[in-house]
Amino acid sequence: MNTEEGTVVKVEGEKAWVLIHQSTMCDHCNSKDACHTLGGDKEIEAESFNTAGAHAGDRVLIKIKTKSLLGIAFIFYMFPAIALLCGAIIGMKLGPRYRVDPELAALLSAVTAFTITLILIVLIGKKLKRSREHMPEVVRILSSESKNNDLIS
Repeated sequence: MNTEEGTVVKVEGEKAWVLIHQSTMCDHCNSKDACHTLGGDKEIEAESFNTAGAHAGDRVLIKIKTKSLLGIAFIFYMFPAIALLCGAIIGMKLGPRYRVDPELAALLSAVTAFTITLILIVLIGKKLKRSREHMPEVVRILSSESKNNDLIS
C-alpha cells in the first residue's frame, strides 16, 4: 500500500482534492530532478475519496493500493505501446496480401490501433474514476487547519 502526505485544497461531497509534493519514493531515483511524471512540477493534485472527513487546509495521509497503481500504470503506459507494436506487425503482415506497401500498412494499422487504445483508455479512465478501489483515499488527518482556527478564535 502506497501512502503520501498532502494538503487538502478543496472538498466536494465525498471527495477531496489533495496537493501532494514529489513523492518520497522518488528520493532514491537518479532521474528525480529530470522527471516530468508530475507534469514538470514538484507537486500534483490528487482527487481522493475523503473517508477521514478532512476539510480544506488539513494536512492528510492518503493511500492507494499497490495493485491498483500497477494496474493503472499498465493500462495507461504499456497498453498503448503494445497496441502500437501489434498494429505495426499486423500491418506489415497484411499489407502485401492486399497489395499495399508493407510500411504504409504498418503505419496505418499502428496509428489505428493506437487511436482505438486511447479511446478505450478514456472510457476505462472514466469508469475507474468512479471506483473506490482504484482511487486514492484520505485515511487520516495529520493536522487540522479548522481545529487550529477554532483555538485562535
